[in-house]
Amino acid sequence: MDDIQDLIFNDGEFQAGIARKVLPYLSSRQQKGYSTGGLYYSIHTSDEARGTLVIVHGFSEGMYKYREFIYYMVRLGYNCVIYEHRGHGRSVRVTDENSSIHIDDFSIYLDDLLSITEEIVIPRFRGIPLYLYGHSMGGCIAALFEEQHPDMYSKLILSSPMLSLRMKGIAGLMAHTAARLMCAAGKAEEPVRIFTEKEKFENSCSTSRERWVYYTSVRDNNVLLKMSNPTYAWAKAAFDASRDVMKNAGRISIPTLVFEAEKDSMVDNQSIERFASGSSMCTLVRMQGTKHEIMSSPSAVLVKYYSEISSFLN
Repeated sequence: MDDIQDLIFNDGEFQAGIARKVLPYLSSRQQKGYSTGGLYYSIHTSDEARGTLVIVHGFSEGMYKYREFIYYMVRLGYNCVIYEHRGHGRSVRVTDENSSIHIDDFSIYLDDLLSITEEIVIPRFRGIPLYLYGHSMGGCIAALFEEQHPDMYSKLILSSPMLSLRMKGIAGLMAHTAARLMCAAGKAEEPVRIFTEKEKFENSCSTSRERWVYYTSVRDNNVLLKMSNPTYAWAKAAFDASRDVMKNAGRISIPTLVFEAEKDSMVDNQSIERFASGSSMCTLVRMQGTKHEIMSSPSAVLVKYYSEISSFLN
């Protein structure tokens, strides 16, 4: 097994490390394909597997965003399985508008995770401990999944989970009501124009400029990855899902590690703290100086982040 301190790329070395180490290493141990439901997935195997980690990515992301994460986890001794949500990346599309992300209900995401688990993960890795990791929207999906399917995974990691969108009080209530009204008016598939300006590093969810530049370039050069605005139906479904996951936090029955980003502008940290305190199985780790995408942070932060994950899984 590798030592985390030696694995993490030093600041200024990330892009060279991706090109020279990460991509060749991952491609040499990758299997990819489509599930029967049209979800694009990728498997990366470790030579000394002590478990298998299933990764549930966030809103408007794709598996490209987890290259560095998967590299570290495989080197640490964990097989990794990642798939792209329907309506994302190379998976089956829900609407004709590629730039919009649409779903009628988060139960569809839960069914997709269940099918990936039963069709791809369990048959391939039977007898090996299975762990679940979710970031942001993926954290909401993973938490809901564990609340409803408590016997499939033995540990859960939630990184900046979307347990409540960062709209408090009357603003949040009005946004939820507006989404419901637009859906009732037959405009469920119309996009909510949230991101109207090109993202800059300064207002991004990253604190590592080199990682932000790299992943922005990957996204901008692939039309299938240029997803941005949710539809009104997705917004309504997200509000409903975050309400449900908070209501049932006490159902979490497996050890759960929850990461909170200090400067998160996307999700509500108070909800994360309430969720963690609502289950005796949860351990909350506050990551100082970080934004929403903790895995897109400088090296000193990442050493702590991956050390916490490794210690938890071990």
